[in-house]
Amino acid sequence: MVLLLFSGLIWSATLTAGEPLYIEQYRAARPDAEALRKAEQQVSEYQNPLRREKMAWAPFHRQPEPLTRGEAFCQTCHAPLPHTQKPKDRSFLNMHSRFIACETCHFRPETPELSYQWLDYPTWTAVAGEASRFRTGSKTDNAERLAGHLKIAPFSARQPALARRDSDFARTIEKTWTEAGLSERGSLKARLHSPLKKEGPECGVCHQEQKPLLDLRQLGATATQVTAIQRHIIPQFFGRYRSDSERLRIIDILH
Repeated sequence: MVLLLFSGLIWSATLTAGEPLYIEQYRAARPDAEALRKAEQQVSEYQNPLRREKMAWAPFHRQPEPLTRGEAFCQTCHAPLPHTQKPKDRSFLNMHSRFIACETCHFRPETPELSYQWLDYPTWTAVAGEASRFRTGSKTDNAERLAGHLKIAPFSARQPALARRDSDFARTIEKTWTEAGLSERGSLKARLHSPLKKEGPECGVCHQEQKPLLDLRQLGATATQVTAIQRHIIPQFFGRYRSDSERLRIIDILH
């Protein structure tokens, strides 16, 4: 614990105005006793928490699009296709992971208000939106493969709100983790996840016409694409099921 506290004092003394919002909120995080207990228990259950395993099943029934690998800090521990726990919807969630950054769904601070733009991972800059990047389920969707280095990501103060995988912050975290014991690792895990929400938003947060989370037109979608995404039948299908134990019936998708 002394190691983490000492590291925290050093980082706090070297704060800069240009740090990503996620890192700022990580530094300010003060997990309570229950959060620390859960994090330490989770760490103890994994032989090597920094090991990323391949999924035992195909992520989706179409040929996978290119993926960004290793650019975001969350991929230090999590695989590019991270959703594995819920058989009902993990394929659909992982399909979204191909063009939406993890932080778009899991980093949703109350303040300041975030904007969402296409992030070019190699240059770590925002790029203009294009209609060719959207998939709506139409027959023309596969005409052009998606560029694997672009994802919709949250921005704050005109810069990405997420941390880079190759940043000084990420390297310091990895070094601290390697040298820390179980209790210190639990504390670090709790702080890293404190600014995040474990559960992402419901499908209807984006797939709706009234105040959706993402401004699809600003992101480059055509009017036709916007309508297709906001009225997509699959999110409506999942919206009918409130419990993971409920059985999904294909016939329901026709209603």
